[in-house]
Amino acid sequence: MARAFFEGFRAALAEWPDGLVRTLPPATAADIAAAERALGPLPVAYTRFLRSFDGADLFHESIVICGVGAGAFQPLASANRPPPSGARPGDLVFATTSAGDTLLLAPPTQHSDDNDNGDPADFRVIRLRADSEERWLSGSDFPHWLDATLARERVLYDDQGEFLLEAFEPDGEELTTIYALRRSERALRKDPGSAENHHDQGIALRSMGRLDGAATAFARAAALDPGNPWPWFDLGRVSASQGNQVEAADAFRRAAEAQPGPEGARFLAHAARAAWQGGQRADADSDRREAARRHPAIAADLRRAAEAAAEAADDDARIDAEALAAVFDGVPLAHRLPILPAGAEKRDDRRGKRRS
Repeated sequence: MARAFFEGFRAALAEWPDGLVRTLPPATAADIAAAERALGPLPVAYTRFLRSFDGADLFHESIVICGVGAGAFQPLASANRPPPSGARPGDLVFATTSAGDTLLLAPPTQHSDDNDNGDPADFRVIRLRADSEERWLSGSDFPHWLDATLARERVLYDDQGEFLLEAFEPDGEELTTIYALRRSERALRKDPGSAENHHDQGIALRSMGRLDGAATAFARAAALDPGNPWPWFDLGRVSASQGNQVEAADAFRRAAEAQPGPEGARFLAHAARAAWQGGQRADADSDRREAARRHPAIAADLRRAAEAAAEAADDDARIDAEALAAVFDGVPLAHRLPILPAGAEKRDDRRGKRRS
């Protein structure tokens, strides 16, 4: 029961600068009961939190945890009516972020033994990324997620509760690589079951050229969150950069499995490229055919992407799109598939931004 009363959270309230963490008084039993009548039984750990704090404002509204009383920073009922796009049956919205992300408590996918709170099974914390279909395993359960979030975000503030200017690039928005790495490492000490923080660690390590460490971090994220294509995709990119083309092709296929339909066709194009470079010609042809079956217009889409990148003077993205388009040209792949540097295909991770 050591974690049931949120000692780390209480310590932060007592020790940190005023305003970094704000809370409301405990929710009443009547308010909790009303919320459960409206939404169904609430997860045990979250209910315990409400009995101590009826919601919270973390780091100047970067993250707002819902409450159930009339004065809550964010009312739980309104956050869940209607359910957000991407929510699944049994999911409960419990927090939102200033970046527009939604945080859910999701039922465990399989039976687990009692945890260190004495509960039969933990609700995992899932982050729905704003303006996308991305669904990330952000925390192994609510108490661990809360401790990890406090550790992660506290890195960015000084003793007066102000942003540390040295943590950010000159544009004032992007984190420096060292601080991005520090955030993820601090969080993982509190919650090693967070796929999102392992992935963030991998991104930082890759940026520093530490590819072995990045591959390990991406592999750990993928193992924890196998239904998320992005850790598999980034594992494939790092493996390809290391010359491990067979491993890269396998990772890209896993990404495609996690992203069914036409949306996963581009992952299969990556798999075809890596398989051919790894000497697996039959597998490369199979990947190419499956990508075209899923998305018949993929070659044309890739060529348009290459043209757009050229107009934007983004040479890395142009080279990458051209190489992927060549997979479908019907010419010997060995002559058309360059081995690209790490990071040649870019995507908006939104995890190095000023706000969480």
